[in-house]
Amino acid sequence: MSAGELDAGPGEAQGIAPGLRVLIVDDDSGVRRVLRDTLRPLEPEMREAGDGVAAMAEFDRWHPDVVLCDLQMPRMDGLEVLRRVRAADDTVAFLILTGAGTTEDAIEALRLQADDYLVKPFHIDEVTLAVERAVMHRRLIRENREHREHLARRVAEQARQIESLLVEALHALATAIEMRDDYTGGHVERVARYAVATGRELGMGTEDLRHLWVGALLHDVGKIGVPDHILKKPGKLSAEEYAEMKRHPEVGAGIMARSSFLRPGIPAVLHHQERWDGAGYPAGLSGEAISLHGRIIAVVDTFDAISTTRPYRGASPAEQAFEEIRRCAGTQFDPGVVEAFIRAARKDFPVDPEMPRLPRVDAAVDAAARIAAKDVHAGG
Repeated sequence: MSAGELDAGPGEAQGIAPGLRVLIVDDDSGVRRVLRDTLRPLEPEMREAGDGVAAMAEFDRWHPDVVLCDLQMPRMDGLEVLRRVRAADDTVAFLILTGAGTTEDAIEALRLQADDYLVKPFHIDEVTLAVERAVMHRRLIRENREHREHLARRVAEQARQIESLLVEALHALATAIEMRDDYTGGHVERVARYAVATGRELGMGTEDLRHLWVGALLHDVGKIGVPDHILKKPGKLSAEEYAEMKRHPEVGAGIMARSSFLRPGIPAVLHHQERWDGAGYPAGLSGEAISLHGRIIAVVDTFDAISTTRPYRGASPAEQAFEEIRRCAGTQFDPGVVEAFIRAARKDFPVDPEMPRLPRVDAAVDAAARIAAKDVHAGG
């Protein structure tokens, strides 16, 4: 199609976007010249290409806002240029110009989201109007996308703030339970850190680890319902007192069930006193009938309990605590979990960056992890 076949009728375009980048693609230099003259009143920056291959090279170098492209060209046709441009940036305005297109070509161009399909000969005003429409359409697409992204960022930020508040409340509750049970400070933080590090060694995914983390922090929440004279008793519990103490996993699970945020932590809370051999409580479960979360907490909670001071006994060295954990593998504890716990200890129980940060995960907890790692290496 020659430049002489273009209808250069009257029409004066107003500059809609000075600095707009327009790429004109046609194997006829006369057509390219007429299109440049036609679009000049819009005040765009313009470049040309004589075929599809050259057009894509120019697109990659310059990244235009609008592409006016002939349909039939050597080396690469206009539909292939359209496919590649859409794959690279679906916000670029794209107009197909042709003098020999078919209905199938037009349908394919629309399927590929061409902004317009103009058949030669066309009027200058028709080209100008089509470019203006395409620019406005693509501007709306970009603005709508930016608006959605802005909303998504706000929602994500609000979600982070809500989670931060929930984590602070969770930590406050866990700390209150810890203080009531007369643990050395940092117990819940250590149990949570040891549990997550062990779960990571077992190949648990991030979401599952977060549920384990919640359960680890609140594994003893049911002790809220245990009277002080039982919870803090320095000597051996009577049968009746022990029966009362054994209720705390079920009490804790009932508390957790009232919150959708806490509910995923129920398995750890309900099963952390079960034993691999079935001699635990509250349900006497055995083996893999016990949740993996519960089996993990059973190991890490016992380790920390042995290696810290309690009302009824003093603290044992971490090396002895490791030996006790190893000795009870296959009876009290899942042997696979024990192996994973030892592997995690040898790595200093690394902090998982994807877990929420607690206000009190501090140097003391890090030091405890390092001491544990040193002792497990010493113990072989």
